[in-house]
Amino acid sequence: MKRLIYTALPVPVAGLFLLILLMFSGFILSAQSISTERVRPSDESASRLTRNLFQNLSAMTGKTIMIGHQDALAYGIGWKGDDDRSDVKALCGSHPAVVGWDIGGIEMGMSENLDSVPFELIRQRIMENYSRGGVNTISWHAFNPVTGAGSWSDIRIPDPVVPLLLPGGQHHDKLILSLDRVAAFLSSLKNSSGELIPIVFRPWHEHTGNWFWWGSIHCSKNEYIELYRFTIQYLRNKHHLNNLLIAFSPDVGFTSPTEYLDRYPGDDVVDVIGLDDYQSLRTNQPEKLVRNLEIITGIARKKYKIAAFTETGCTNVADHRFFTEKLLPCLLHSDLTSSVSWVLFWRNYKHDHHFLPYPGHGSAADFVEFINNERIALLRDILDLYTDTAGS
Repeated sequence: MKRLIYTALPVPVAGLFLLILLMFSGFILSAQSISTERVRPSDESASRLTRNLFQNLSAMTGKTIMIGHQDALAYGIGWKGDDDRSDVKALCGSHPAVVGWDIGGIEMGMSENLDSVPFELIRQRIMENYSRGGVNTISWHAFNPVTGAGSWSDIRIPDPVVPLLLPGGQHHDKLILSLDRVAAFLSSLKNSSGELIPIVFRPWHEHTGNWFWWGSIHCSKNEYIELYRFTIQYLRNKHHLNNLLIAFSPDVGFTSPTEYLDRYPGDDVVDVIGLDDYQSLRTNQPEKLVRNLEIITGIARKKYKIAAFTETGCTNVADHRFFTEKLLPCLLHSDLTSSVSWVLFWRNYKHDHHFLPYPGHGSAADFVEFINNERIALLRDILDLYTDTAGS
């Protein structure tokens, strides 16, 4: 601990020094109060548990980077639906701190999502992950409400979909039906006390690409923003889902904060400044990933938001030093890059399509070494993020 060293001063000078010191201390306390006041979810009616999660994630910023994995508790390489199992736990002795889920298909009234995971299993695993202290994040690869086809199908129809779904549009009722079904599922996620479980909800992601029907070439800037804002406000106001932290996550393609924020829907509907980037390290451009991470963490700091690496990974992890020699140096490159709250790797579907190693994989030892870095955290390494004392 640093010691404060004082020297003898003439009484008048000492008095003046003390006065200045008190004034400066008051300024610091005032600044701290302002900062603390700003560290809150975008939803003014956010639930107690959701406020706690947001504030604890904020308190962890720059200290810990949590590891996440898509569908981690539902299936892995060589198994499906087993209780208390994940490929990460099989390698490292602990589940990931963050688990990603997708509800694409719920809006169509399906019983399984687009990856054939039953929604009932997703519900069960979300509640289990919460009870262990883990974070749940939900993406939504929404089917096209107009055609009934998948998220990647917009180019197959002559007219853009988004303007048809907005208020006043010909198919606005279909958007309403989709959101009502999403809300019914989200409303069913409760803890043992009957409280809604906090969820990081990530709709309309990767809008900077052209592969989804809500992508930037398929709708105008204003149409995208209206779709995003309507979605969040409808879930909050109509269905009282005040348990959601909202993540905004463009794909790569931006080179500055201005470009990143081009279709930003507003501070009042966003909590997490995210990034989906599968390209930079795959194309051996670590400097690009560093730039992207510094952009999102810089924005998050200015806006008092959480920064997160919301999707990434290297398909099949053929590079057996990918985690320690490629990814980790980017994450720890600077004060900014190390301020991401979590990194979420995509799913382990099968032997020729996975994003994390599993027992016997050539990258397993490297991943374990990566996890053992003092800044990287699995579920076992984090405090209870839903109390008002964690992270302090």
